[in-house]
Amino acid sequence: MSTIWGCKQTQKEEKQQSESNEQWFYWSVDWHPNKDQFVVGGSEDTLRVFSADNFKLLESYPYKGTITKAKWHPTKNKLAVSVQDGKSFSTILNLDNNQSIKLDSVSIEGARAIGWNHSGGLLAVGDYEGYLTLYDETGSFLKKVNTNQKSIIGLDWHPDENLIVAVGEKIILYNYESDSLNHIEDRNKEVLMLCVDWHPNGKFFVTGDYGDFEYHYPPLLQYWTYDGQKIKSIEESKAEFRNIKWSSDGELLATASEKIRLWNKDGDLVAEEATENLLWGIDWKEDASKLVATDGNRKIIFWDENLTRLTELQY
Repeated sequence: MSTIWGCKQTQKEEKQQSESNEQWFYWSVDWHPNKDQFVVGGSEDTLRVFSADNFKLLESYPYKGTITKAKWHPTKNKLAVSVQDGKSFSTILNLDNNQSIKLDSVSIEGARAIGWNHSGGLLAVGDYEGYLTLYDETGSFLKKVNTNQKSIIGLDWHPDENLIVAVGEKIILYNYESDSLNHIEDRNKEVLMLCVDWHPNGKFFVTGDYGDFEYHYPPLLQYWTYDGQKIKSIEESKAEFRNIKWSSDGELLATASEKIRLWNKDGDLVAEEATENLLWGIDWKEDASKLVATDGNRKIIFWDENLTRLTELQY
């Protein structure tokens, strides 16, 4: 069971709410690594690509179901897109020719975790049945890995190695080269983790979770060593950590919850700003000069690296 704003709800209920509640809109935002563009996706069945220069809508792509995550390829103009609700499959979308490759080895029930490895040659999808499915960059199926947990909600590839850290009820470290799994348990009671991000130096990673107020478990931001030893637990947020992202220089970690917050490598809070709505997606521009986040009321908000608000859109 998971908790949002102090109320217990299941993943199924959360997915249903995302469909019916107009306030829950943009789940994901990702800044293009090589162009001044960003992509957003959410519960309106449409993937949208915007210019970050003039904020105009460049392209829109219809999808059936909620778009839970969209991740740019590190060097090519294509996206990996995860979808839930059982209406369509996750895909690889090539924006140069508008061709879409269906990732039909992923459960039709959907996925919420997706990401390219550091070279872009491998793609991993984590689904709601607890499987990691691996593809090459053309979308050809490579392998399916049972992680022996209920679901995978977030994943991130190591910045230099073919090593995945994935989160759900537990933390999973999966080494693609050796095809080996390492399970890391945190609390006595399972608490759903939503997001994870390796530090750019590859020496540690950070997780963010839901918490569970019924059992007096607050949402935690936690720092972990390369091999999964806990470094630090931070109890600061009053709502779940939906998404987290390190700046490319590794100086600041941005977190999305009931506030936007910036943290340093040691887990010290550097800056924060309250927001009108719960934040969902978050990402940095590649040069770490700007930050974008999406909220639960169709807003796309921009800050600079000092957390000075620059502008916001409502689309």
